[in-house]
Parts: sequence; C-alpha cells; structure tokens
Amino acid sequence: MNYMNKKIDERRHQELLKQKEELENSRPHDIDAMRRWKHSMGKILEELELFKK
Repeated sequence: MNYMNKKIDERRHQELLKQKEELENSRPHDIDAMRRWKHSMGKILEELELFKK
C-alpha cells in the first residue's frame, strides 16, 4: 500500500471514530429514530472492522 492510500485510510478511520462517538452521544429514545440510529451505527462499525486487519 502506498503512502497516499495509507494517509487517506487513516483519515477515513478517524472520521469513522468521530461519527461513532457522535452517535453514541446522541442516542435517540423513540422507536423510529432508534432504528435509523442502529442502522447508522451498524454501518460505521462494519466499516471500522475493515481497518482491523
């Protein structure tokens, strides 16, 4: 992997961690909002798993 891709990946990883933290801090209480929240969190966690290689 070249340097530029690694830098972009690191930036994306930091972006995902920030989004995850923001979601954790703004957890909704109504059912529909919770479904959307869970979907968004699932997507973020799924993408973060790709960085664990």
